[in-house]
Amino acid sequence: MVTRKARILVVGDKLNLPLFRSAGLSVREAENEEEVLEAIRSAPRDTGLVIVLKHVVRDPTRVVKEAEKTGLPVLVLPTPWSPAEKINVEKLLAKALGLG
Repeated sequence: MVTRKARILVVGDKLNLPLFRSAGLSVREAENEEEVLEAIRSAPRDTGLVIVLKHVVRDPTRVVKEAEKTGLPVLVLPTPWSPAEKINVEKLLAKALGLG
């Protein structure tokens, strides 16, 4: 079995990125949704996961769908500055298990 190291890229605003950088993650500054999408499209080849800070984007679903075209998994991370949403845990669990 061949193992390869993959980079985690965090895309967000300049106030929050130092925390992720200090944890050893790669970071890319973006102030709006278009800059986030550009950061995802131009991610280094060894990127295995992109984390996007939710308060930087208006439509997280659009970001995830656009990112799917690159083949990179994207996690939109809620932050204290992002709008709160109700979460249907049962639906998320079913989706994670491949049942829905």
